[in-house]
Amino acid sequence: MNGDLISTTAIRQRGQLTIPKKLRKRLDWLSEGSLVSVLSSLGEVKIMPYRKSSEKVNWKGIWDKVRLARSFKGEKGNLSQFIIQDRSSH
Repeated sequence: MNGDLISTTAIRQRGQLTIPKKLRKRLDWLSEGSLVSVLSSLGEVKIMPYRKSSEKVNWKGIWDKVRLARSFKGEKGNLSQFIIQDRSSH
């Protein structure tokens, strides 16, 4: 079968699917936090690496900025808490 791996897994509550470790180890793009494209055609589902452009997304940098924004504490308190309160007041 041309080096293909076949594995069986179950779809869990809320549609979650665990990709078996032997597949994740073989495909470096199947790592935690990776974006994937999911295509449905002719009764099958295909999972592919997401590619918006040739530029690779710096997820560590993005999450570092999110953590920095969450850690901000000014005279009026925590920025994350402010956003939560603001959203719930509308």
